[in-house]
Amino acid sequence: MGESDEFGNIAILGVGEAPTEGLRKGVVVNIEKTVGSITAAAHAAERMAGIRFDSVVVSLAGPHLSSQNSRGVIAVSRDDHEIGHQDVERVVDASRAISVPSDREVVHVIPRSFTVDGQDGVKVATGMTGSRLEVETHIVTGAQTSIQNVIKCVHQAGFDVDDVVSQGLASGQAVLSGNEMELGVCLIDIGAGTTDVVVFSEGSGLHLAVLPVGGNHVTSDMAIGLRTTLIEAETLKLNYGHTLAEVIPSEERIQVREVGGEKVQQVPRRYLAEIIGPRVREIFQMAREEVSKSGYDGLLPAGVVVTGGGARLLGTIDAAQGVFDSSVRLGLPSGFGGLADRVSGPSFATAVGLVRWGAKLQPLGNGKHHGNGHGNGNLTSAYSKSVRWLRDFF
Repeated sequence: MGESDEFGNIAILGVGEAPTEGLRKGVVVNIEKTVGSITAAAHAAERMAGIRFDSVVVSLAGPHLSSQNSRGVIAVSRDDHEIGHQDVERVVDASRAISVPSDREVVHVIPRSFTVDGQDGVKVATGMTGSRLEVETHIVTGAQTSIQNVIKCVHQAGFDVDDVVSQGLASGQAVLSGNEMELGVCLIDIGAGTTDVVVFSEGSGLHLAVLPVGGNHVTSDMAIGLRTTLIEAETLKLNYGHTLAEVIPSEERIQVREVGGEKVQQVPRRYLAEIIGPRVREIFQMAREEVSKSGYDGLLPAGVVVTGGGARLLGTIDAAQGVFDSSVRLGLPSGFGGLADRVSGPSFATAVGLVRWGAKLQPLGNGKHHGNGHGNGNLTSAYSKSVRWLRDFF
């Protein structure tokens, strides 16, 4: 939970955490369990803050999300050829005229830059004079059923949805600086079931992909390799895990409780790194392939930023540097007040980014809105269509 003042400063008021149940690879597979997890986390945040809330901003994850770039062109309508808000809306709508399968819907239409009478690189076209207006947009789409199931779970937990945001874009709001987005940077958000890869340049996203691997796959590899339970493997990963076997003394040993809980074996700690390292490098290699698809491999001066719960693993930054051969840093949420120390870890990147995204949707005193930095101030198409469907259904 967060609160923003009239200057856009955000204070964290409450934090709630609950085990994620009912999701698999970012997609809802059990509505009842997902509703229970949302309710538990929300109530914990409300108790900490001492106030209730009734609407939320929701992140979308899952390999069903994909993106593409598009262009739109219109003629300026006014007689004096001054570009107004309606012209900007019309040209953005024109860029939406892409072929989208019937089972998918548009989540974001993000204007990247405008061109006025051949003059490109225009960030804010409103107020300029011209007769021809073009826009380059980044369009994110997702599976209708996956989006509707997420919104349905939130509604059943008792909350309205202010907006839906792809997880990678939300994390970028929390951990990236404006300079990094402008120069060019790759954000890698390693979650439990998925890894989001977003390439930013010239101030906005230009390529988004969701990989179907994450921290849970590392845990599963360890459980199989050590013949132990997933809970024990997760504990070992957080306490003793490392991606680089060569930095661990060969004589160091750890205790591993085998399945059944009776037998305890002594295992070299280096063995954990030999299991973890290949999987983590595989995630970064898949991420670099996505950067190559964007055409910006080797053209990102700000390098790579790694965040998400999977980034807490020791040696993750070193593994990323080995794959990308570029500067890599750990992405931590910053620029917040209040209970900021409670959300300072990479695990909270998406949640904190959603708070910032939601703050920019709130009306100012003059009735206008904070821009959210992506030209998506209105409710997304995904939400508006889905909520109509759900209200009709119920």
